[in-house]
Amino acid sequence: MQTHRAPPGQARPAQPPLEHHLFFAVLPDAAVRGAATDMARSLIARYALNGQVRTERLHATLLSLGWEATLSERQLAWARGAAARVRVAPFELRFDQVLSFARAPRAKRPCVLCAPGAAQVGFVRLYEALHAALWPEVPGQQIPPITPHMTLCYSRQAVLQQAVAPLAWTVDRFVLLHNRRGSGALTSCWASGP
Repeated sequence: MQTHRAPPGQARPAQPPLEHHLFFAVLPDAAVRGAATDMARSLIARYALNGQVRTERLHATLLSLGWEATLSERQLAWARGAAARVRVAPFELRFDQVLSFARAPRAKRPCVLCAPGAAQVGFVRLYEALHAALWPEVPGQQIPPITPHMTLCYSRQAVLQQAVAPLAWTVDRFVLLHNRRGSGALTSCWASGP
């Protein structure tokens, strides 16, 4: 494999850091946020996880638009325009299992709430409709599979898959969120009705 290097004495131009992340998500209601926060704290204590809970960041990601160096109005307009064309009937989102996703060695692992795919039909329909609205120029495209989940915390220690008391809420809207690396906050850039 050949690599390209800058001539001696000439530095490569620095690439700007990727600091802005846009993604679509569904947000739990206040009761589910509270119950999920309590569950996360219990798991952290029971398994001596080195994670922390941020109640205000609890969400289930529908679709990530990736990390960019800047947040452009063009990208926002494209995402908002596509999302405005998506119509899906309200559905119940229900999580009844907890586990840690695998990650690279020494990376923090997400400890998540999830459920079998058959229990998440409404979520998957919304994900597929949003994907098709964002990239309509590829008819019949293969849409990547998704595992509906809500991240409770990140930790180097793993939690084995296990059943938990179900957490469920009716999803009747979805949002476009902006995350700036290191800010600790999510900002809403768009929301569907009602």
